Amino acid sequence: MYRPTAATRQNAESRRRAIAEAARALVTESGFAAATVKSVAARAGCSAGLLYTYFPHRDALLQGTFAHASGHELATVTRAMADTETPAEAVAAVVDTFLSRALAGPRLARALLFEGLPPAVEEERLRFRAGYAAAVAAHLPEALTDSAPPTAALPHSSGDEPESAVHVTARALVGALSGCLQAPIHDEGRTDFSPAEVRSLITHMTAFCLGAAGLSAPAHPTTDRKDRP
Repeated sequence: MYRPTAATRQNAESRRRAIAEAARALVTESGFAAATVKSVAARAGCSAGLLYTYFPHRDALLQGTFAHASGHELATVTRAMADTETPAEAVAAVVDTFLSRALAGPRLARALLFEGLPPAVEEERLRFRAGYAAAVAAHLPEALTDSAPPTAALPHSSGDEPESAVHVTARALVGALSGCLQAPIHDEGRTDFSPAEVRSLITHMTAFCLGAAGLSAPAHPTTDRKDRP
């Protein structure tokens, strides 16, 4: 019986990563509609038959592509927040990083946030949003202890325990960041934004998100982040 060696497993993982990265590049350029099996295989330098050994059908390919692309974005935002010292700085960092990257790569932002996708891929989108909310929530507990409404007034998520104000607020902030991009990126289809427009939106949304979380502006605002694209 054939048993894969460490080398063959490593080669297989390298090939899978190459396919996922090729698909991410196509989505970044033209959205998920461009990520056909044929086009991804050509970009990855492999045959369609080989691609099918890693992704049995196109929905699986799109699902893997969404997970790969969204994971990259979430990791960037998480790193930006990790470099902060206070909840206010963390909120400012997530607003700055999320919006600056989205406006620098609007086609990818539109694909991840708004493009119509098969149900299996929509499930990845829900996990993507939940991942952002969890990352933000990890930086909020101390800030919301005093200002949060009584937990009895909050909706229940699952089971008998009411959801905390921290997690409700984190999800609301993520929703606000996505929502402020709908008009320019999805509805209007814009692909180019001036530095002044980017800075204006970031400034406005930073003030909005800080206020929504009951936080004061950080003493050291985030500027010229190294993780900007």
